[in-house]
Amino acid sequence: MTKIYDLSVSLRPDHLENSELKLNSISHQEAARIFAKRYQVKVSDLPDGAFFSTERIELRSHLGTHLDAPYHFYPTSEGRPAKFIEEVPLEWCMSDGVVLDFRHKKPTEPISEYDIAAALEKINHTPKQGDIVALWTGGTDRYDDDPGFAESAAGLIGGALNYVFRFGVRVMATDSATIDMPIALMTERFVKGDKAAYFPIHRAGRLTEWTHAEKLTNLGSLPGPFGYKFMFFPVKIFRGTGAWIRAVAIEDEWLNTHRIQIVDLSLPIMNHSFEPEESRIITIDHDQNQRAKAKRLRMPVSEIVHLGAMDIVETHTHAGTHVDAPSHFGPTANGGKARTVDELPLEWFYGDGVLLDFSAAKRPGEAISAADLMGKLERIGYRLKNQDIVLIRTGAAEHFTDDPNFSDLSIRLERNALLWLLDQGIRVIGCDCESLDGPVTPMVDALRAGKKDQFFPIHYTGRERDFCLIHKMDLSSLPCTHGFKVVAFPIKLERCSAGWTRAVALVPR
Repeated sequence: MTKIYDLSVSLRPDHLENSELKLNSISHQEAARIFAKRYQVKVSDLPDGAFFSTERIELRSHLGTHLDAPYHFYPTSEGRPAKFIEEVPLEWCMSDGVVLDFRHKKPTEPISEYDIAAALEKINHTPKQGDIVALWTGGTDRYDDDPGFAESAAGLIGGALNYVFRFGVRVMATDSATIDMPIALMTERFVKGDKAAYFPIHRAGRLTEWTHAEKLTNLGSLPGPFGYKFMFFPVKIFRGTGAWIRAVAIEDEWLNTHRIQIVDLSLPIMNHSFEPEESRIITIDHDQNQRAKAKRLRMPVSEIVHLGAMDIVETHTHAGTHVDAPSHFGPTANGGKARTVDELPLEWFYGDGVLLDFSAAKRPGEAISAADLMGKLERIGYRLKNQDIVLIRTGAAEHFTDDPNFSDLSIRLERNALLWLLDQGIRVIGCDCESLDGPVTPMVDALRAGKKDQFFPIHYTGRERDFCLIHKMDLSSLPCTHGFKVVAFPIKLERCSAGWTRAVALVPR
């Protein structure tokens, strides 16, 4: 029996962190007017006079539950260029988890190597190479209540980090705002002349290649201090200094009985992509951050310890590889209120996958019928079962960074084919194209001819049936058609119609 524990805080505009999240929600009716203006059709010609909701969003890549890239710490690590977030090996991001309880420590009390040793002795456990060690400080217990939550938890000092490194650990985590000591405390000591007190744990990345996740939550929900896998797969922000994660812990015997290859199934959020909506990633580099800190503290730049690089990401919730929630399709689904992306069961996004490859058999705009699906399944010798994750390859993703016509390279799924999949118990369908409804222009032409049933039939079916779509996956590297697991947990964007995901396949070796 698989059990999944959600360890992520929600991203929302009214959070209590010290950087803003700006969210512009575009309702179904507003989206209809935007679409009608762009394609010169009448709103009244659209089915139900409505289109599909979306969100524009601006936030930092280190907001909420996130993973730092080694480049965040410094431009180099171990004498080599430091890795950006999309370069972090996915093998680092999934491993056996170990939680050490330091809730008894005051915010002014550092977690030393002696504390780490005592905590490990208490649980009678020794980490092994590649394990992910998490600190349970109670830091996010007040995340939704107290603006001072960032100063409410203890952090590591250098000796403790070096002690953990001896076990071969290269990824750590904390439920605090930072894995270092509270920022206000470090700043106070730094201003008084103790430069070594300022972010020593982050600065350790200059000498040792490692990273960590911050602002986990719900560590108390776990069944114990170990005995599960952590999954911290970061959203693929191109040249990002960090990225949001949907941090989870999973109990699944399958993970313990197979040697696993992790295959990346994700396309990036990037500047100047060929997607319909523009994204913008603004990097505040190390020297820029250093000068900004000098200005705030009214100190000479030369006295400021080199600070970490950061990103400001201006994008939309349907950028890169993402999950469309039922609320994207319409306000209701299957007779009830349609769920937003933060309300979806995590169990939907971890399961047996099957790849149906139509990239050689179909051209853009051509249709995949129910008979095509059944024929492909028969040829690969696979029988669908309840809550499998079906992946449809069209070949479009190979042109994501090359062809400005990427959005029109979709092969469309017929409505009868979708209904057949849903009748088999499928709730999540992934694809490598902009939309499984196919290119927009033919659908607009059909709409003008009065054929509303040919206008985004897959999306509009979401108002009748409860399912999710994963769009813009990279399915070109999957080595098999079945026998693997898909992991595609969406980022926890509160009340949003979609959420980014770092989709991967877990393939037995």
